[in-house]
Amino acid sequence: MAKFKGVEVVKKIDKMLDNALAQFITNTQSKLSASSPVDTGRLASSWFVGKGQPDRRTAPENIGKPAERETTNGVSYKVEGTNTADISITRYSGKITMDSNWFISNNLPYAERAAYDPGYVGRRGGGQGGWFSIVINNLNKDADRIFQRELKKVK
Repeated sequence: MAKFKGVEVVKKIDKMLDNALAQFITNTQSKLSASSPVDTGRLASSWFVGKGQPDRRTAPENIGKPAERETTNGVSYKVEGTNTADISITRYSGKITMDSNWFISNNLPYAERAAYDPGYVGRRGGGQGGWFSIVINNLNKDADRIFQRELKKVK
């Protein structure tokens, strides 16, 4: 007669769900940082993970050399190759588990405008505006892929 191993299976599933959530949160934070428009690197470096509530920190102001700008017909453009971006992603230092709500936030005063204004061109997606929406619209696909991969490991 086979022995019931339900408790062991539940423990494995819990562990795989925790692993998947940690991968999903880390992956999303990385995508937001990698897609953020860069002038000095402060916006890309200010995506923080918070447990139970948003993390209200921001990257320091002097994080890189600002780009030079020129104006043509009243529109300001970054001069290519004129900035030195310094991007540093701060990873969550604790263990990411399914026991809480998790937040990825950016608390710079211009973060919302950079996320939703089509004039802010992200670094991924072929230089399109709407970089934030592209990342957000792919979250369901990312979650499905990551969680399915982890749960397949349960035997």
